[in-house]
Formats: sequence, structure tokens, C-alpha cells
Amino acid sequence: MNWYVAEIIVRSRVGKSSKRKSLYDRQFKVLRASSHEAAYQRAIRLGREENFSYKNSLGETVSWRFAGLGNLEMLLEKEIVDGTEVISRLERGDPKSKIRTKRDLTVFWAERNKKKTAGQLLNRTTRPFAPR
Repeated sequence: MNWYVAEIIVRSRVGKSSKRKSLYDRQFKVLRASSHEAAYQRAIRLGREENFSYKNSLGETVSWRFAGLGNLEMLLEKEIVDGTEVISRLERGDPKSKIRTKRDLTVFWAERNKKKTAGQLLNRTTRPFAPR
């Protein structure tokens, strides 16, 4: 059995909003499989499990639908332990543009904002990772 990382892309749609400028979620999930094909099938199943809908406070239907896989990679490590590298990307450009302060790392941002409503979070002054 090998370890894989699947990038699962799930798209959100509110009411009859345009698909072109929709919100989407890039989820990176670790999975085990005996072959590349088995990993692919498992990733597809995991993606489809993300499909769901609900009504927002305005009565509009909010739908999350699996859009597809962004990538599927086999991990080189056979065992997942503390510190195991799961994703690596070589990119060109200034790395400073990708570095966030501790305050803006997702775990700390989420903790700070856990009691805010979606409307408050969408307000430009409280958006995550807003330029300072």
C-alpha cells in the first residue's frame, strides 16, 4: 500500500450565480491505495462525498459540488509520521509574496474569527489574508 495526496476541488454556488466566478475549495487529502488507479478511484469517491447543499439566511440554496481533481501524487515516504512532507512545489518568483505572518496563518485566523458570521467574514476589513 502506498500513500497518496489528492487535490480535490469543490465548487460553491449560491442560487443561480455564475459558474465562472464561483468560490471553490482546494482540499488536499492523504489516502492509501494499492495502485495509482485505486488511488484515483478513492480520490473521486472522496470528492463526491463533498457534495452537499443547504439554505442560507436569505433562503438561497448554497451548493457545494465536486468539480474534479487538481492533482494526485504518490508520497515517497512509506509511513506518515510527524514531520512527513506531503506536498512540495518548485515555483519561480519572490518567495516573500507567499510568506504569511503567524497572525494570518489559517489556524490562527480561524481561531480569531470563529464567532463571526459569513457576512462579517466577507466584509473587506475582516477578510483572511487581506493586505495590510
